[in-house]
Amino acid sequence: METVSCDFCGSVESRLVTQQTDKLHATTNQIFNVVECLKCGLHSTNPRPTSAEIGRYYANTYSFHEVASPLRRWAARLATIFANSSLGMLADLVPAVGNRLAPYVKPEIADPVRDYYASGGQGAFLDIGCGAGISAHFWGGQSSLRTCRRFIPVAGVEVAEQARTSLMKAGIEVWPDLSSVPEERRFGMIRMNWSLEHVHSPAAYFAFVKDRLLPRGRVMVAVPNYGGLIYKVAPDCIEVPIHLYHFRPVDIENYAKRFGLRLVSMQTFSYPHMFIAAAKVGLLPEAFGKATSLRSAKAFQAALHQFDHSGMGNDLIAILELND
Repeated sequence: METVSCDFCGSVESRLVTQQTDKLHATTNQIFNVVECLKCGLHSTNPRPTSAEIGRYYANTYSFHEVASPLRRWAARLATIFANSSLGMLADLVPAVGNRLAPYVKPEIADPVRDYYASGGQGAFLDIGCGAGISAHFWGGQSSLRTCRRFIPVAGVEVAEQARTSLMKAGIEVWPDLSSVPEERRFGMIRMNWSLEHVHSPAAYFAFVKDRLLPRGRVMVAVPNYGGLIYKVAPDCIEVPIHLYHFRPVDIENYAKRFGLRLVSMQTFSYPHMFIAAAKVGLLPEAFGKATSLRSAKAFQAALHQFDHSGMGNDLIAILELND
């Protein structure tokens, strides 16, 4: 374990915000602190596992390192489409089916990677924290490296050896860390897709992005929003210790300004399953786990809509571009 100064401003002065153990993955009973920097407000897990230690806190079944079967991927995709369609409500006529579909209820969020290239964006696509290249988190397989390579040159950065091996077997260029990416390589689109919260130095990643983007290239940063509703209700509803930083929109804006990146857009969003899963493991009161039918999940999603548009969604997506 190590105690570190603030990654953004270097201050060593902080206050304790909350404490929690690994309730989600159950890799340890150790208690971890989340602190807020008294100078710039950045929240972090501190003390934290070192780079050499952090691997032991990732469960063997950590989803984005897994190599799921094509059948499983298609089943998840079809379930998402059906659950969010008007026909999906018919599933509640069979409660067992409706309950299985409820976790797939989510808002419709445009895919920034596809939007960039569809609007004329140029250059290769680099996915930092790409896992096995099978799922792009919220967008699933349709925005994964394995899918994107059908229409653009792609490459990835991924720390998990098993995931890298799978990508290399599929013919996708992948590196274990930023320092391994050849210095001459430049990219039109760089995605940090729910990966920045896992790294030991976000500043190093923003510096990399600034140096490696092509002119008018863009970076997508997607992270949990520590200013979101779920964290207002329960500040200790966190994924420790593998989440080392707990960003709010202002933190992403501060990093962007420091590294000469312009904020193109930012949005926050939520979906019911995050509340349900958190309640299931005791991170939220049981009442938040009640939306288990498809009808109740959709009603919950509608209620979350206003919080999303006020900046209190539980996840945020920022699109950044190099300043001219």
